[in-house]
Amino acid sequence: MKKLVFTTLLMLCLVLSLAACGQNNSNSNSTPGNAPESLTPESSMPESSMPEGSDAEEAQTISGIVNRLDSYLVLLDDEGNYLVFDFGDDVDQKALAEGDRVTVTYTGELGSENPAPVAVDIQVAP
Repeated sequence: MKKLVFTTLLMLCLVLSLAACGQNNSNSNSTPGNAPESLTPESSMPESSMPEGSDAEEAQTISGIVNRLDSYLVLLDDEGNYLVFDFGDDVDQKALAEGDRVTVTYTGELGSENPAPVAVDIQVAP
């Protein structure tokens, strides 16, 4: 009888933990294609520096550290979020190194993977 009660309680705990993991929070989705609210361009820039009527196609900037360089850029921003960027045609990738502190000017939506935001200019901090 004790084993039955223990097994039932254990199954109940497992079901509840799975149900809790399956809930979506409106402020933060864990799916890779959706950017949590903390990754939106508005939160990465002070409100006063956001251009009026900005949309996903206007150039915006974000600062951080180059975490990985490949055919794409992985940036660790100042809030601890990893962001992936494709390189624009005019970006000199050879001037960058992993660990560099940079300011990335980009177009597109942060956190989006298809299509990824495009880095149109990258300035390495002195």
